[in-house]
Amino acid sequence: MIWYLSGRGDSLEDATLAGARQTKGVVCLDVAGDFSASMDDSVDTRNSALALLKPFMAREMRPDDLLTTVRFANTASLTLAPTRAADLTRAAEELGNVESGQYTYFIPAIKALDRGHDEEGGACARRVLVAITDGEFADDMDQLVPLVRHFDGVYLAVPDQPSGYRPRRFAADARLAAVVTEGFDDAEALSLLYGKALAAATGQRLAHR
Repeated sequence: MIWYLSGRGDSLEDATLAGARQTKGVVCLDVAGDFSASMDDSVDTRNSALALLKPFMAREMRPDDLLTTVRFANTASLTLAPTRAADLTRAAEELGNVESGQYTYFIPAIKALDRGHDEEGGACARRVLVAITDGEFADDMDQLVPLVRHFDGVYLAVPDQPSGYRPRRFAADARLAAVVTEGFDDAEALSLLYGKALAAATGQRLAHR
């Protein structure tokens, strides 16, 4: 039974990927954390959810699947280079060097993730992105749309919003209709969104252990 995002108390600690994996190659999960001033209240939640994600990936994913993280606001900084699931329990994020400003830009975050994968030199059979953000970006959407298409799936995790909430600029641009948006109110719910993205990438189901 699939139960992701289905109630308080559930988290990736209680989860498994059920069914046969359909993706044969490496699955890459990229996590982008919005560190602009409007997201200050979500920093601890993001960090706690990432702490739930790492052992889940080490337990449930192939050893060579990859996790990469970036922080962004006015600028972006890669904080975890592409790291194998087998190594995640020992991996720590760097603090990064992110500048805040009047506006928040998503494009530098995606470009930093792309550079990280290019430097790693490996290929992702499936690549998904989860961004923890309110989605209030100042990017030129004509430049953002082609970069979003680098991913097989894109998920926006928006704090304190209901499932299906669409940030203003995403709601207004039909080219971004495939971007999934989910609300979350705690680290457990956010961690399950990571699980949802990974299950979609592997072709499996997120279920209770």
